[in-house]
Amino acid sequence: MSDQSFTPSPDAPNTPPVSENQLPVRKSRRTIVLVLGGIGATLCLCVAIAALFIGQSILGVSREQAVITPVIQEFMTAMEQRDTASAYRLFSSRAQRQTPISDLETLVDGENYILFEGYETAAISNTSITNSANTNPDIPQGTVATVNGIITYIDDIQGNFRAVLEKESDQWRLFSINVTVPPSKFTNE
Repeated sequence: MSDQSFTPSPDAPNTPPVSENQLPVRKSRRTIVLVLGGIGATLCLCVAIAALFIGQSILGVSREQAVITPVIQEFMTAMEQRDTASAYRLFSSRAQRQTPISDLETLVDGENYILFEGYETAAISNTSITNSANTNPDIPQGTVATVNGIITYIDDIQGNFRAVLEKESDQWRLFSINVTVPPSKFTNE
């Protein structure tokens, strides 16, 4: 048996030999970094898409609210002027099938007129738009908006309204509207 010894040459670099176990560690770190980077990029993309949809939704509601407000204002103005025919035309065909114009005429006679007398402005505070489908033909269908807001009367008296509208031939039409006034309006009359 011969004794062989290994003596490094003086020209060889003084680095320890690389073991086979060290190479996969570097590769696995690179793989982990790439996987984490991919996950991070995917999350950023998902957040961006969600922000885009939320932004479009908010912008859509804002746009629709700007179109709904004049319908409410026109209704209140017509009722304040006791023009029930004009007010009735603002209602959807579904609402007109269920509610006769005589119901509006009742609102401008006697004590009920206080709901409209002295009307100045209406402003929407909250808007919710949904798509609705139902087998009951008497409830709003399609694109439906529920709005709440404030009505201002002369002498800075404020009341509230809640209205349900449905889109009919690309136009917002009233399905129902409920107007309430504070007790102070009764004392100012």
